[in-house]
Amino acid sequence: MNPGENKPAPLEFDNDIFHLDLHPSSDIVATGMINGRVHCYRYGLQEHQHLWTAKAFKKSCRGVSFTPDGSNLYAISRDRSIQLLDTETGNVIRVRETTHDSPINSLLVINERMLATGDDQGVIKIWDSRKEEAVMTYTEHEDYIADMTYSAEHKTLLAVGGDGYLSTWDIRKPDVAAMSDQIEDELLSIELVKHGKKAVVGTQDGVLSLWSWGDWGDYNDRIMGHPNSIEALCKLDEDTIATGSSDGIIRLVTVLPNEFQGALGDHGEDMPIENLSLSHDKKYLVSSGHDDKLQFWDVAHLFAEEAEALDEDEVEEKAHEEEVKSEPTEEKNDEDDGWGTDSDDDSKNKKRKKTQKKNTKVEKKKDIRSTAFFADM
Repeated sequence: MNPGENKPAPLEFDNDIFHLDLHPSSDIVATGMINGRVHCYRYGLQEHQHLWTAKAFKKSCRGVSFTPDGSNLYAISRDRSIQLLDTETGNVIRVRETTHDSPINSLLVINERMLATGDDQGVIKIWDSRKEEAVMTYTEHEDYIADMTYSAEHKTLLAVGGDGYLSTWDIRKPDVAAMSDQIEDELLSIELVKHGKKAVVGTQDGVLSLWSWGDWGDYNDRIMGHPNSIEALCKLDEDTIATGSSDGIIRLVTVLPNEFQGALGDHGEDMPIENLSLSHDKKYLVSSGHDDKLQFWDVAHLFAEEAEALDEDEVEEKAHEEEVKSEPTEEKNDEDDGWGTDSDDDSKNKKRKKTQKKNTKVEKKKDIRSTAFFADM
């Protein structure tokens, strides 16, 4: 079977899919629907198994997100409520009524106890499962919150929205940590890459803007080339993202160097892509748009070839270490006290070899990824 062909069939629905999330450790997908229902399926190559449907909300379900251990599922609605559902049964565990003054538009599970919600008026709230009321409320934004992400290292929430601002928040503090200059564009999606050193933001005008951590005044780079808005981003690794655009095409983009690597999938013309998610085993990229179905795209071969390249490098490195060990060593001079400059020089040489080896790995990784993606086109 050729790369890209080993994938489940599309999962079709009778109503519009507002949002989706994939289980962190099982082949399970949850969808939030425009009619307020939440569907849960086990997906597979042979067939899809319907697990349960919850009639959760009277108005549209705008977001779903599994907890880190996958045992529960959070869901938000236009009716301003938040529900916690049991993943196995779909039963409601907890309901928070009228959590915002405006409809909730964005949901992010931060960790086992914390989650963030953003509404249509730009208000962000942080919730702790052990408390009834929000522990933090942020009101700097002036328009809807489109997307959020979180840096565990810095304990910082990042948010983007329709007002053209990127904001950062230390979730332990009540005031904004940093706010960008206003971009004359709607900011629709955000991901952290390069081990948290860069934030990538998708915009209404089809531009990917790049921001450096700690320098939030203005973006410092842009990636042009999308003909339409970029409503969904999904990080595949620290150097690579998938983008979902309103032209229906899923593209692969590398960051620094900024390059388009090809198309991963196509929902069809006039079928905007609104959600992208990578499966727990990195076999599938799952997308949804205006065509009322979940699409599965095979990406397993990309990660497999990347892993093989890294394994080859590890074998070479071990062989080199064994070769060094087997080389005869000169007898020490009795007068050498072990503090001479030769020891320092050897240490520097060893460090230099490690650095060169690391750079070789990076180059191989990029070449393999590019080859694999273009093979599908």
